Amino acid sequence: MFYGAVKKLNKKRISPSAFNLQPSASGFTLVEVIIAMVILSLVALIIGSGFRLGINAWERGGKETNEIQKYRVLYDLMSQQIKSAYPYKMKVDEKKVVIFKGASDSIMFVTVSNDSFYRGFKWIRYKYKDGALLYKEGILPDKKLFETSSGDDEVVESKIGAVKFSYLSSNAGEFKESWDMGDSLPSAVALKIGDFEPMLVTVPLAKPDNEGGKNDGTS
Repeated sequence: MFYGAVKKLNKKRISPSAFNLQPSASGFTLVEVIIAMVILSLVALIIGSGFRLGINAWERGGKETNEIQKYRVLYDLMSQQIKSAYPYKMKVDEKKVVIFKGASDSIMFVTVSNDSFYRGFKWIRYKYKDGALLYKEGILPDKKLFETSSGDDEVVESKIGAVKFSYLSSNAGEFKESWDMGDSLPSAVALKIGDFEPMLVTVPLAKPDNEGGKNDGTS
């Protein structure tokens, strides 16, 4: 009987429930907590990276949209002015010539002013220099035109990729990188701004030279 009581006591002492070794149904082990934290960290990292990529893409898209809008406004403004070029003549070195002079990075021509305070002719000049598009205009007639037209330019756009002009001669039938003052206007001007495709701007008042002289873009 004594040994039976001791045996029962030993069984009771080594019972798992007596030492609370059974896992709790409502808790987590340390390993499970660590694994969960690692997974949550990875998920947060992936979400954060995706969010940053989305913000960067949105900013790039907004910047590109602004660039496109800026170039579109410049194209519209410059093309409308070039289309209205007028074959205004004045005496230069004892010879009457049409005031239209162009290079690959600049253009100067005469147009009709429709300003409310002044209606008449005015000259316009665009020049691309050091990454900026410069502009200047003045009223005609002006005996000191070439002195007036130099310097004191207004900055239209301070940061622009490139601005390039080329000129189509109705006589030569090809584009030239320059146009000297002569007897006529170019029949068209190719205008390129930034990385966009060139825009062909026709000049309605351009006429072929019927007096024997030709302006083929050379001096």
